[in-house]
Amino acid sequence: MIKTKLFIASVLACAAFTVSAQNIATVNGKPIPKSLQDQWIAQLIANGGKDTPEARKQITENLVANALVEQEADKRGITKDPKVQFALDYARFRILQEAVLRDELAKHPVTDKEVKDRYDQEKAALGSQEFDVSHILVKDEKTAKMIEDKLAKGGDFAALAKEYSIDPGAKDNGGELGWNRPAVFVSSFANAVKGMKKGEVSKQPVQSEFGWHIIKVNDIRNASFPDFDSVKNQIKEGLELKKQQEYLQSLMKNNKVVYE
Repeated sequence: MIKTKLFIASVLACAAFTVSAQNIATVNGKPIPKSLQDQWIAQLIANGGKDTPEARKQITENLVANALVEQEADKRGITKDPKVQFALDYARFRILQEAVLRDELAKHPVTDKEVKDRYDQEKAALGSQEFDVSHILVKDEKTAKMIEDKLAKGGDFAALAKEYSIDPGAKDNGGELGWNRPAVFVSSFANAVKGMKKGEVSKQPVQSEFGWHIIKVNDIRNASFPDFDSVKNQIKEGLELKKQQEYLQSLMKNNKVVYE
């Protein structure tokens, strides 16, 4: 009988030791599991830190402080505050969103070929030349043709821009837009510029969503483009963001959503 009691006591003691070993602290009866400390250590190592006794001691103290603050919030009823609940719900949503998008990218990563293809596309779209361009923007074709007649009779382009242009950003500069690649302009403007020579004024007014343009190409120069290695990471990040946005849009499209 005595041996049986001793055996039971020994088993209970071992069980208590095992539970204790699984926790790093107890705060007002609430245990803090060692697994939580291990998770923080893993995060520390991922950020370049080291697993040391000092690090574990600091993490334990932080976890105890967190537990005390959480318990105090419960005592004061703060966790029931609607604003606090909203903030907690929003934080949870952001964490879950980031985790889902991270998992989606892991399953469908941006490939090296996709990055190189985008680089080549952007390089081709921007072109190999930059143009120093001026323009006179007016509301209607009649006014544009009148200005063209004045230019044909020797009128000064900059002076006419200051007098007639409705572009507030370039009017006071004599219509000067500075050095740009054609790709930065609206398509009709860009197409006209690409077909012009240095010193040439557009033969016909060019219409765009902004009005009618008389364009002058002041100068042309060769344009450099950054090498692939210097921008590949930036391009990859842009493609990853695009994939994430497309995935979120697919969720909206492929699931039943009823607005009420």
